[in-house]
Amino acid sequence: MASRLTFLVLTSKTGVPRRLSVNKYLLYCLLILLAGLCAGGIIGTRKHRENILLKKEYQVLVAKKRQMESVGRSVAEIKKEQRTIRELLGLEDGTKYQTPASSGQEPADHGTGPP
Repeated sequence: MASRLTFLVLTSKTGVPRRLSVNKYLLYCLLILLAGLCAGGIIGTRKHRENILLKKEYQVLVAKKRQMESVGRSVAEIKKEQRTIRELLGLEDGTKYQTPASSGQEPADHGTGPP
């Protein structure tokens, strides 16, 4: 009987004593199992909260990514319009409109300046 624990249970209405006998090994296993379940619950709760925070951060990053993609599409449209305007003005192929001063030529003197 040394490996068993005995509990005496008295009910309040009848007053009849009842004995509950439990094996120590089984009681220790149940206590270890209960401690493991509590630890698992605590760790699980923390991981659940972390998962919720990561989901929110992911949603923010997805929104920022969409915004950046939208900006990229806008820039591409602007470049396309710029290319079209350059073609219409005859500025394509890297040729730019050059003023006489920028081309190295001196402007023609029409006799309006000092002699």
